[in-house]
Amino acid sequence: MAVTTVTFNLVSAAEVISKHGLDPNGRAQKFLTHQARVLMDPYVPFRSGTLKNSAVERPTSVNYVTPYARRQYYEHKGSGIRGPYWDKRMYAARGPELIKSVQTYIRSM
Repeated sequence: MAVTTVTFNLVSAAEVISKHGLDPNGRAQKFLTHQARVLMDPYVPFRSGTLKNSAVERPTSVNYVTPYARRQYYEHKGSGIRGPYWDKRMYAARGPELIKSVQTYIRSM
């Protein structure tokens, strides 16, 4: 009877994550953050545009850097689709679109 030896050289999970840009500072994460900011834009309260235009993208977050951003986020009464909790409302309405765009981006890498 013949003996067959099979050897697998598997790549570590960390290498796979890094290769596909899925680590916290990776390309896919930055793409997700940017797409989230773009999709949130119509939901952010707008009077003069200062709050909406103050968005600062970090690799894993979008921060609005006006002194009144926190108050607007929690207390704004809103009109139309603009109003409080703009990230949560954007994700409820357009989450599948966001996920699909990130999947397409990762597949194209």
